[in-house]
Amino acid sequence: MSIHSFWPASRLAAAIQKGELSAVDALEGCIERIEHFDGALNAVCVRLFDEARDRARAADEAQARGDCWGPLHGVPVTVKEAYDVAGTPTTWGLAERANHIAETDSEAVRGLRAAGAVILGKTNVATNLQDWQSNNALYGRTNNPWNLARTPGGSSGGSAVSMAVGYAYLEAGSDIGGSLRNPAHFCGICAHKPTFGIVPDTGHRIGDPEQPIDLLVCGPMSRSAEDLELGLEAMAAPEPRDAPGWRLELPPARHQRLEDFRIAVITEEPICRVSETVKDAIDRVADACAKAGAAVDRNAALPFDSRAAHRVYLGLLRGALSTALSDAEFEEELQLATSLGADDESYRALVARAFVQRHRAWLAADTERLAIRRAWSSFFESYDVLLCPIAPTPAWAHDPRDRFDRVIDVDGIGISYFDQIFWSGVPILSYLPATTIPAGRSDEGLPVGVQILAEYLEDRTALNAARLIEAETEGFVPPPAFASVD
Repeated sequence: MSIHSFWPASRLAAAIQKGELSAVDALEGCIERIEHFDGALNAVCVRLFDEARDRARAADEAQARGDCWGPLHGVPVTVKEAYDVAGTPTTWGLAERANHIAETDSEAVRGLRAAGAVILGKTNVATNLQDWQSNNALYGRTNNPWNLARTPGGSSGGSAVSMAVGYAYLEAGSDIGGSLRNPAHFCGICAHKPTFGIVPDTGHRIGDPEQPIDLLVCGPMSRSAEDLELGLEAMAAPEPRDAPGWRLELPPARHQRLEDFRIAVITEEPICRVSETVKDAIDRVADACAKAGAAVDRNAALPFDSRAAHRVYLGLLRGALSTALSDAEFEEELQLATSLGADDESYRALVARAFVQRHRAWLAADTERLAIRRAWSSFFESYDVLLCPIAPTPAWAHDPRDRFDRVIDVDGIGISYFDQIFWSGVPILSYLPATTIPAGRSDEGLPVGVQILAEYLEDRTALNAARLIEAETEGFVPPPAFASVD
């Protein structure tokens, strides 16, 4: 193993810019790890090694001249397959898009390149980005490096594996139902779901390339909270049509010392049972915060009815995703919705109704969302951040069954597969920033994460809290079986 394989991106960038390590050597270390390990993991589905080598050599030549491309000068990164990278497939794991080759880079990829990054590959996804497993007919199944029989999460599963095993130093993922945070939790890495709208999703869309997708965010994944901020700085920008007048100036973090933070902790909601393993891990993080002097409130409560809010989220989520349905698929959902009894409250029924809802129903849900956002603003007058779960359990075994037939075991009690979207949906509904960091491991040795929520547009508060908490806890640990190349 190269001694720098698990360095933070910020440390690697500094070493390259000082001439202490070449961009070529850093890249070759990543390529060596991919070639050695990825047969078992299947995380990097599109390899861009030749292009990356040319870019790394150019980075070293620039450094020798005294030129710096940016804060990620020469740093190898991977990006989720769902992003357009010019000249490469963008399929979302869909067989019908197997021959779709992107003509230009997505906006987030342009941002990474502008910051000096070297794109070395694209990482595997769930089919159509709609699962907490990363498996599809085109690229196959990605495995969790902590236990190959377990899922790495989804839909940014390959992205999380890339970070966990040192394939790259930064990653671009995306999230509408936990797709950044769920894989981070399952693989023991860090991720940041930005405030909605501050990172462009142009070049990360199926359907009308000019139509933004409500709730969807693009964001960074890494092995440290510090690198998340570095990634966010590179990716954040206006959508191209807004660039003439749109500028981003996020407020600074509320506090620079952990002892000054007011921290709410919520680990239980009746709508989604959470395992004792996950609750215990978050409690340990809360203990570390309290020991450092932070004001920790373990009796905090969500400032709204969680069941009502979850229904609003599901309605808006499926409404947003309905634009990707073909006419035939929409007609199938319409027929299903009209055939169901009014008392059918199953998840499948909720999905069908949401897919075909009238615009008036969507507007009513959006009005409820505004009320929930106002409730959050009041909540964050009393607290600076909220610690809560991302998913009810650590990574579970690969499950080939149809999603609607799956059950998750939570301490011996089976819950609906779709219950786990509750915690990931809490910040998505209200456009809040949410940072995920490692919170330790289960008795089985599987990673557990915690998500840190902050007020709308206060990404720096969530990220700084994550950085300070990370310093009081174990932080990232490489999966033992993939720590070194023999």
